[in-house]
Amino acid sequence: MMTMERTSLVNAIESLLDHRSDVSDANSVDSAFSIENGVVTTPEPIEHSTSSATLLHELQRVKEDLKSKDIEIQRAHEIRENTDREIEDLTASLFESAHSMVEQAKYAQANAEQKLKTANQTIDALVLENTQLKKSVNELKEIINNCRSSLITNRSSPVTSVLSSTEQQQPESSIRRIVREKLHKRSSSDLQQSLSSIDISTKMDTNVDDSPMVDTVLLREFARWEEKPSIGCDSSACMHRVYSEDILPCLTFPNADLSSRILTAIEHNDVTMETCHMRTIDENMKVCSLMGDLCQCNYRIRLGENGEWYPISRLSRNRIASVCDFFTFIRHVQSGLVKSDTRNRYNKIIELRKQMAFARLGL
Repeated sequence: MMTMERTSLVNAIESLLDHRSDVSDANSVDSAFSIENGVVTTPEPIEHSTSSATLLHELQRVKEDLKSKDIEIQRAHEIRENTDREIEDLTASLFESAHSMVEQAKYAQANAEQKLKTANQTIDALVLENTQLKKSVNELKEIINNCRSSLITNRSSPVTSVLSSTEQQQPESSIRRIVREKLHKRSSSDLQQSLSSIDISTKMDTNVDDSPMVDTVLLREFARWEEKPSIGCDSSACMHRVYSEDILPCLTFPNADLSSRILTAIEHNDVTMETCHMRTIDENMKVCSLMGDLCQCNYRIRLGENGEWYPISRLSRNRIASVCDFFTFIRHVQSGLVKSDTRNRYNKIIELRKQMAFARLGL
């Protein structure tokens, strides 16, 4: 647009110069002959070279300015294209980094939960072992008391008075040896049983974690959808299943008309939700536009840029937000911003479907 205006300006100046030169030529011819008192006279020629040279100089300067402006505009276009390209690359890298950070956090949480489970099992085993050891100590005390009472009885009988001192010390040494053997056997067997139970339970938990159950039908449907990703209930078997099992039940409210409009706005990415900051709790007591109940409506929703604001409750907001999260991830997959493999993307889809189910149930 600016280039066309500059071109028209140059053409106007050139036509002005041509007209000026024509007028000057006509004036020069008329002034070459004049009649005074019936006598034709020839006056001295008048030169207009000064004004023409000024206009030509001005025209040359305007052309140079236009050329420099064109160069600046071309440079600005190149800078804008480079900036847009850098922003797109940065957005893709940031999304990939955020996705990897979420996966690492989930992996660390799973490891921490596994360690906690193992520690709890170890504590239970040690408590059981301590109980068994206490029982063993009580039994050994009873055995020692019985042995002492039997020794006292033997010492009071006349037969034991004939025994030598070596024969009298032999029962005590044999009792000590029996006590130590029994204590060692009891503690060793209890400890081995406890450790074996921990190993078996740990192996069972490890086998369960290493082989998660995957619905192959859902995985195949998702893989076929990824070949031509699109948003729509009837676009593929995968999206039809998600719509019928998660999206539509999650957005089914008593106000069916508004629910349908919200789903259409979500599909076109034209929904705005925000928190209502009120000074008192009574100011938030309103009728939820979706549920139709009088409750605390701490949020409001708008369809389109200039649409009407509708007050909604926290339950309604959570259900709508879970559906919006699902569509946001689907759009990222369509745009190629998700760089992970098919299995990880499928796991993310399952996680988002689980969030929609939890939000629908108010969890």
